[in-house]
Amino acid sequence: MDNINSINWKKNLETRAGSIGINLDNHLIDQIAIFASELIDSNKKVNLTAITDAEEIAEKHILDSLIPSKYIPANASVIDLGTGGGFPGIPLKIFMPSLSFSLVDSSRKKINFLKYVIRILNLQTIFAYQFRVEELSIHPDFAGQFDVVISRAFTSLERFLVLAAPLIKPEGFIIAMKGKEVQKELDALDAAKTGINVYKINDRKFKLQVEKYRLPVSGDDRSLVIARNHFL
Repeated sequence: MDNINSINWKKNLETRAGSIGINLDNHLIDQIAIFASELIDSNKKVNLTAITDAEEIAEKHILDSLIPSKYIPANASVIDLGTGGGFPGIPLKIFMPSLSFSLVDSSRKKINFLKYVIRILNLQTIFAYQFRVEELSIHPDFAGQFDVVISRAFTSLERFLVLAAPLIKPEGFIIAMKGKEVQKELDALDAAKTGINVYKINDRKFKLQVEKYRLPVSGDDRSLVIARNHFL
């Protein structure tokens, strides 16, 4: 297994990112490597990730986190709910420095780790907050403030839409990062279906778009569910 700071690990990351249409220069790769190294080191004391193999971190944490960059506009305000060890928020912020980011998790230890990473990488316009996600809908600093709400493997699709909806601006959107079983979660929404790919969740209607992709080494199937307010 190559060490995260090895030339081979960095080169493999660059090559595999390129294979999925993501171009990483040396500076970005160095920042990602620092983050990944700190993740592994801190994981010995704080439960940040179950994945500790360097190659798996590169693919299943870093590359997977970068896929949504294809759908997020520059300069967007983004909130990452249930960010845990910083996924997808930290890799996305490194790759798209123009984004303004809020990272939210209920664990104080995880938030302290993220604040440390933000500091050592000298990342700007990114902040880590300790909150229960359920509290944000009535918080004036969060309700209706974001262009994009994103989450990876945080909760069920339906619950995530309920929690995320109050946080987006009228023209904003939600990205749920899901695995290959996404169809089961879409089927679970059928009772709320009101049209082609349109679902009513609580008192709001969403138009859902599903983008499927495959990780470049393991071949694992992944999906993005992109939900936008449906005003018609």
